[in-house]
Amino acid sequence: MAAPAYFIPNRDARTLQPLRDFLNAPPVSVARAYIEALTAPGDVVLDPFGTTPNVARAALALERRVIVLQSNPLWAWLARTLATLPPASEIIAALARLGDVPKDDVSLRTYVNQLYATRCAACHQLTPADYFVRTRDGGVLARHYTCVHCHATRDDPATEDDLQRAQAIAPRGMHYHFAFARVVPEGGLHSARIQRILDVYTPRNLAALVTITQKIHARLAQTRERDVLWLLLLHLLERGTMFYTRPDAEPQLARPATFIEFNLWGELERAARALAEQTDARFTLADSPRAVVNAVAPAYIGHGSLTQLARHVPRGSIALVLTAPPTRRIALYALTYLWGAWILGRAAMAELVPFLDTRQDAAREWRWYTETLNQAMQAIAPLVRADAHVVFAFTEAWHAVIEALMLAAARARLHLDTFVFQPRLGEFPRGEFDDLRGEYRLAFTVMPTERRRASDANTLEQQMRAVAFAAARDILTRRGEALAFTWVHHAALVRLARDGWLANVFATPLKASPHQFVRRALFAGLQDGYAHDFDHYASAEQFVWFRRASVNAPLIERVEDAVCEHLARGTSAIEELCDAIYRQFPGDLTPEAGLVELCATAYAHIPTDEERARVVDALAQLGTRLGYTTVFDFRFAISAPIENQKSPIENFDVVWQADGEMAYAFVWRARARFTDLTQIHIAPTRGCLIVPENFVALVREKTRRLPHLTDAFHEAGWNFVRVAAIARALEQTTLDRVGVLAMLGLTPPILQDGAQLELFYAYG
Repeated sequence: MAAPAYFIPNRDARTLQPLRDFLNAPPVSVARAYIEALTAPGDVVLDPFGTTPNVARAALALERRVIVLQSNPLWAWLARTLATLPPASEIIAALARLGDVPKDDVSLRTYVNQLYATRCAACHQLTPADYFVRTRDGGVLARHYTCVHCHATRDDPATEDDLQRAQAIAPRGMHYHFAFARVVPEGGLHSARIQRILDVYTPRNLAALVTITQKIHARLAQTRERDVLWLLLLHLLERGTMFYTRPDAEPQLARPATFIEFNLWGELERAARALAEQTDARFTLADSPRAVVNAVAPAYIGHGSLTQLARHVPRGSIALVLTAPPTRRIALYALTYLWGAWILGRAAMAELVPFLDTRQDAAREWRWYTETLNQAMQAIAPLVRADAHVVFAFTEAWHAVIEALMLAAARARLHLDTFVFQPRLGEFPRGEFDDLRGEYRLAFTVMPTERRRASDANTLEQQMRAVAFAAARDILTRRGEALAFTWVHHAALVRLARDGWLANVFATPLKASPHQFVRRALFAGLQDGYAHDFDHYASAEQFVWFRRASVNAPLIERVEDAVCEHLARGTSAIEELCDAIYRQFPGDLTPEAGLVELCATAYAHIPTDEERARVVDALAQLGTRLGYTTVFDFRFAISAPIENQKSPIENFDVVWQADGEMAYAFVWRARARFTDLTQIHIAPTRGCLIVPENFVALVREKTRRLPHLTDAFHEAGWNFVRVAAIARALEQTTLDRVGVLAMLGLTPPILQDGAQLELFYAYG
């Protein structure tokens, strides 16, 4: 069985789950694809870093057995609880009963909502806000709410009354001390760190959390019902922090200048509804991994380590390891201690107390993380079958994490089979060595990689530098585009792994750590490219690398052609189209997320001959109005020798002449290409590539990823003219020859607001 070499996209619906944005986990759709490709019914699948039941759900749906382990007690409880949710009716009923519990002569539901009351600007009645926009120093800037009286949904500035209500709860009042006592380790250990973590909650949110916690304890004793409510409360512990800069933003482990303070009862109800929609895939869990291996039960999810698992699972019994690497952020483990102590009790989270140590620094964090990965890989290797794969499917933004993972695999003598990376379209780094966030699909086999022998560390470093440079040169050639550093970094790292150089690092005496040694050699090898034909393009928006001597067509144009071919064959479903393109462009040719869709949108409608004729006619009318002589289907006399022209233009669609000389020349292309025009120097004539509106986004993406060619395009005398800009120019009553410049470009002034156009006329 071979691991897919192409990108397998995440097709899971984005559901609401506690800690969703903090924890890495393979999506169910991705897990299913790998399990189906690499195992048979009855095989055992292992997720050694499980934080969700995703892998278990995918495995059981395909009649495989599965073991999900997690060394963090809270995350293990989370995965197991999500896997055993009661029916939707019980979830909704549990929240209803909690909401009906009395508090100060009103229901708990009413009491908590009143904490977030605001006065409607339309009907002047009090109504619960959905959230407030707060400042770090305690201010209230704005509020969002749907009035329960007049039903208006509004975003309004905060009032003095809003500020007074927010300040009515003392920062160090009863609720704060209850929370502190609930989570501080025995003997008051690391109490200062606990206080700092509690300070990421506003007094109002902390009061709501404490009040809800007390009522769950006092009134609801059933274990099944209480687990559901603890799960919902865990979600509130996350949403109640200051980590959200916008309502729909991912949380960040920081205290920003402004943040969102959510109405926690509203969040509780929303979470309950979301969980109720995820209860169809319930299954019974075994009490131990041994029961799964012995085929007594199909699934185990629980707290444990790989070292413990090795004592209960025979060697060679695992058919597939499918997981995401653990998070590297010690700050998250410290936060998890507090959340876990709040939910499960301090004793259950005792093993995470060391993460509260404020003396942890970045160097210690990386040492701990690399050692964690090393121990895990060493433990995994003997558990898997000879034909097994170890697959990692995750999202990451740090090169160092990828390096640590690849080194840990090399140290365990695992062979890199496939490495697929996919960033999102439109994301680009601003610095030479900046990290780029993306999706990863890595597959290893247990077949040992042959080590490349080196006599000493200096020789090994020089050899690795040469390999890194060659790999970077190859990917720049293969993709034919300017690339973010992450692409060339990964290409070098993959070559070093596949050819055995990473494994050899552990057989050579080194003065530095293996991680530092590899990073130094890799970066030096990539910088060696500048002495050959590497170059870079730097602007305020991006920093990208490219080869001056690249001969391959840009990847975006190859993907564009492939999309057109599939559309011509009738492939219209976007998921089917993406799958076909990903198979056609595997490995390091993987298109960015969104590129296939961008091409499909552009070519969903091909301009007809009639539409093209209307554009040509509009250009003729415009040229005549401006006093130019208009010529149709004009043959271009190339000034340079024909052999120096890569793609000569035989005819322009329209030419505007002044005094017998070409002033503007307009050309239409069946494809949204402009790279062939960079070789044709047309200046001082202004050459214009006509861009239909549905192609604008695609052409704009090309200019972003081919900036050096875009500059050459403009330097040769070319520009873009959008069809919409031509139509707008015809509507103008004051347009003159100078003003024609306002219709050029992908974001022309003529399509902007009137003030910008007037400014252009004044200074253009």
